[in-house]
Amino acid sequence: MNTRVRKRLVVVGGVAAGASAAAKARRVSEDLEIVVLEAGPYISFANCGLPYYIGGEIKNRDQLFVTSAEQFSCRFNVDVRVDTEVTRVDRDRRTVILNHADDSASEVAYDRLILATGTDPVRPPVSGLGSGPVFHVRTVPDVDAICRVMEIDSSKAALVVGGGYIGLEVAEQLLQQGRKVTLLEMAAQLLPSLDQEMAQPILEALRSAGAEVILADALSSIESSEGNYIARTNSGREIPYGLAILATGVRPNVRLASEAGIAVGTTGAIAVDQFQRTDDPTVFAAGDNSETRHLVLNKAVNIPLAGPANKAGRVAGANAALDLLGFELDDPVRPLVGGVLGTSIVRVCGKTAAVTGLTETQARQSGLSFTVSYLPGASHAGYYPGAEKLLLKVLYELDSGRILGAQCVGGKGVDKRIDVLSTAIAGGMTAGHLEQLDLCYAPPFGSAKDPLNQIGFSGVNQQRGVMPSITPRELLEKLSKVNPPLVIDVRTAKEFSQGHVKRSRNIPLHELRDRSSEIPSEQEVVLCCRSGHRSYIAQRILMNQGRNNVRNLCGGYILLLQTRDALNN
Repeated sequence: MNTRVRKRLVVVGGVAAGASAAAKARRVSEDLEIVVLEAGPYISFANCGLPYYIGGEIKNRDQLFVTSAEQFSCRFNVDVRVDTEVTRVDRDRRTVILNHADDSASEVAYDRLILATGTDPVRPPVSGLGSGPVFHVRTVPDVDAICRVMEIDSSKAALVVGGGYIGLEVAEQLLQQGRKVTLLEMAAQLLPSLDQEMAQPILEALRSAGAEVILADALSSIESSEGNYIARTNSGREIPYGLAILATGVRPNVRLASEAGIAVGTTGAIAVDQFQRTDDPTVFAAGDNSETRHLVLNKAVNIPLAGPANKAGRVAGANAALDLLGFELDDPVRPLVGGVLGTSIVRVCGKTAAVTGLTETQARQSGLSFTVSYLPGASHAGYYPGAEKLLLKVLYELDSGRILGAQCVGGKGVDKRIDVLSTAIAGGMTAGHLEQLDLCYAPPFGSAKDPLNQIGFSGVNQQRGVMPSITPRELLEKLSKVNPPLVIDVRTAKEFSQGHVKRSRNIPLHELRDRSSEIPSEQEVVLCCRSGHRSYIAQRILMNQGRNNVRNLCGGYILLLQTRDALNN
């Protein structure tokens, strides 16, 4: 008779990291006993799809479920227990204490433990928040409750608190349902993961779709009377609503870990090594509750996104299983976490915005020396029907030209460019590499000189001193001071008459060679056109004449207006 005792791996939490960890552990070994403990009713569901179910783009509720507990258990031979909350981890006895749906308690012993406890929603300290139809969008029961309110709410007025990814996705979907949407954001911009001027088109798209967007104001209280609900803000605004969504962010759920004495890192998330181990070698953590390494900054960060959570779960599951099978830590079969860039994307009312790596704001906060390039471009060849505008922003390390981060906003093709740039950053590539990228081209798909190649040209030109430049924000700051630079606008007279920088001088590009003597040699000069291309040609003309006091306005007049509007919101 075989009396060998099977080693037990216990996973706390399902969804992205937990389910991935359990499945990977089983693929590593058939000899382990694997137990998954999930506090909610579902082992794995598409939480990123929840806003689109609210709006009806995902029509069938069953499509939200990646797998059921029964299917997962059968396929992977895993003991799945839903509606089972882990209340405590006893590290001395290597057990977890459970609370079941019927309020009974029990415990399960473990040889290795994976904490995949995710995040907790941030609830602002607002009086009356617990009354009335106020919801998060985190679980299937959340959206079930939201849909029930939408069926009976006759006001059609919806309040969305928070201008991050979830808030914007929900706002878009509620607008598509014909609701009057008010979005309240306490910061001075939407999408804090982007720089302010890059988030501006999303704000404009949301307002154009009919939403009222209130920035730099916060929820202070909620009042209800006879079924009528009013939200009040710090500035004194009153917003009546029939449905309110809280999208005010999340924080890592580290309660079990911290109460058990497991180390929490500087970010407030569980500290782990490259194997996803905590400071207790028998306990792993994975997903939104734990730290990971930022590939550019090379320091611990906590960025709650589904892709990194799935990958971290896979690493934790494999390494926990390999521990139990007796593999050494230096065994090459062990997978490691490679780090993150915070690559993310959102669609809002016909506009798409995406980011990877560092923003300009983050780069400044980190004390890095860098240059910025902007490139207004198109999704594919402009002469082929259906081309949509996009704007690229790339940050380069000043000396090396290494790509530090990128943002893109516009129509089609935003995802394609950011995915390429994410790969480039992970590979340590530079502006020179972008310049030489061999990308697929046919008129329906791209351009012979793709925007990625062109922004590489720009970065290389800046690095080599061929195109000294100035960003719109820098120019606006300079124009507000004593002795501002002289702005020479090289667009046509007709374009200039339709709007221009105050006190700028119009010298059309085709007249520049004959009129270059009108440009003072002792004053700082900024050259401007619609997008930055003609002004670059003008700059080369003047620099080839021996002038060294001319800078090109990155992104041109269009981006200058966009930046000004973003700063004045």
